[in-house]
Amino acid sequence: MSVTALRRARRWFWALTTTAVLATGVLYQGLRSAPGPGTGLLVLASALVLAAAAVQAARILTVLAGPPRLPAWRRHPGSRPAHRDRHQR
Repeated sequence: MSVTALRRARRWFWALTTTAVLATGVLYQGLRSAPGPGTGLLVLASALVLAAAAVQAARILTVLAGPPRLPAWRRHPGSRPAHRDRHQR
């Protein structure tokens, strides 16, 4: 991953995290409000925004903090690099 892509991913992660926190606050206020159609729409919208932001932030975090990807020869069972084909003693 290039430096530019890494910076962009981090910016998106923090923007999505902030969005999720704000949506949580709006959802909390909506759940505490008096019942009504407006409250229902507020709860629905904030819950959807919260879910979408949390899922996307988790996907980005998995890429940023996850283990490095396997080498190409390890992704396909049975394929090995040429230098490992010979038995060395």
